[in-house]
Amino acid sequence: MRTCRPTFLGIGSLRCGSTWLYQALKCHPDIKLSDRKEMNFFFLRDMLQHDLDWYEAHFEPANGGEPKPVRGEISPLYCRLKAWQVNRIADLLPDLRIILTLRHPIERVWSQALLEFGYLDRRDVRKISSIDFLRQVERARNRLSSDYRRTIQIWSNAFGRDALHIDLFDRLQDDPQSYVNGILRHIGAATPWTLPAELKRNKVHATRSLVANNREIPEVVQWYIADRFLQPTERLNELLEGRVSSWVDDMRSIRGKVRASWRILREVNRTMLAVPERLAYEAYHAVLDLRLWFRWRQFQKSYICDDRGAMHQSSCTSGRN
Repeated sequence: MRTCRPTFLGIGSLRCGSTWLYQALKCHPDIKLSDRKEMNFFFLRDMLQHDLDWYEAHFEPANGGEPKPVRGEISPLYCRLKAWQVNRIADLLPDLRIILTLRHPIERVWSQALLEFGYLDRRDVRKISSIDFLRQVERARNRLSSDYRRTIQIWSNAFGRDALHIDLFDRLQDDPQSYVNGILRHIGAATPWTLPAELKRNKVHATRSLVANNREIPEVVQWYIADRFLQPTERLNELLEGRVSSWVDDMRSIRGKVRASWRILREVNRTMLAVPERLAYEAYHAVLDLRLWFRWRQFQKSYICDDRGAMHQSSCTSGRN
């Protein structure tokens, strides 16, 4: 029996170079990546519609030959998974190696806001009001994607801290070769390996290349993001033993340039404007979580080890069962 289960996951975060990393790893001879970037199987509806055989088929060799020794997918939404979901992934795939890239919170949040308004919604970002941007900051998908410490703790508790490889977006930009070789060593692919020249030149898909019009971050939005994420970033810096101390210093400096009107706007946004969407998000995910919980129960019965450690069902072989 040959297994084609993934051996690693890239879990984010959003706007942290995941598309570039996907393109880079796809070039490595040891690695089989899912043909579809951002499968999000453990996060969204695919898990409700398909079984694990369908998922694992994405890592099989296309020509029916020997499976690649390193197999995986990159889905930045996984950084937002809850602890119970990650624990179930660990039950199913306990030996996974995890890749997480972190970006300065102000840069990441602003890039995501521009992408959502300018690229996904096709709006002119020059005409978006500051209050609309502030409401975007409070969206759960934005807050969770920037709470790096939460992500690290959840995935470390499930897989062990040594299973996580944490690097910074700055290093991808400054030294992409070292950045990718560090990841290759972690997931068990051959190193050193030379990046294709094109990927050295084009390090990331900059937001300005995706959004028709450029927009500098308004001062109030910059202050709001610094105020919102300073404490989580301080706790992250403690966890990472000072690796992001420059982020903390930067955010403290920005947060210190406060105006009374900004504080009022902050309270109005958090207590009134953002509340309806927050309630809708919680209601939607309460229903989705219940459906996913039942789906995981089905997976446990069919795939996860019994008390003796034997698999109930083999999910990938040299020929399909």
